[in-house]
Amino acid sequence: MRIDFSEEAIMSSSDVVETIFSNEKTRVAARIFLRWLKERKGEASKNAVSKFADMLESRRFAANGSAFKYSRRNFYLTVLKSLVNAGFIGRNVPVWDGRLKKTQYVYMRNLFDIPRKAPSIGFWRLSYYICRKWNDEFRN
Repeated sequence: MRIDFSEEAIMSSSDVVETIFSNEKTRVAARIFLRWLKERKGEASKNAVSKFADMLESRRFAANGSAFKYSRRNFYLTVLKSLVNAGFIGRNVPVWDGRLKKTQYVYMRNLFDIPRKAPSIGFWRLSYYICRKWNDEFRN
């Protein structure tokens, strides 16, 4: 993962995916994954993510008007691993499943508790804007 950590790049990006990922095909795969995760209210079991990766590899999603294919291996190593390592998605988060009456361990999006006003300068200011874009992705 290579984040262009300049204020111009972060402020001019249309969404958080554009800031985090540099490759266009990876950005498309990440946007599809985030849309899919939003439909599930920000959490998905390991089996569900595995099925999503299979669907992504078998061209079941469309992007730019045509079928989109992204390999399962690249999804796990590039998209999911980057989001987990950066702290945007939690892995093995325990959640009580009332239907099964047991604890499930899931992937879950993190929402960041950030102040209303950005810090004045430096790394914290840039991180603030990235986290705000991430939160906006799931609040809309």
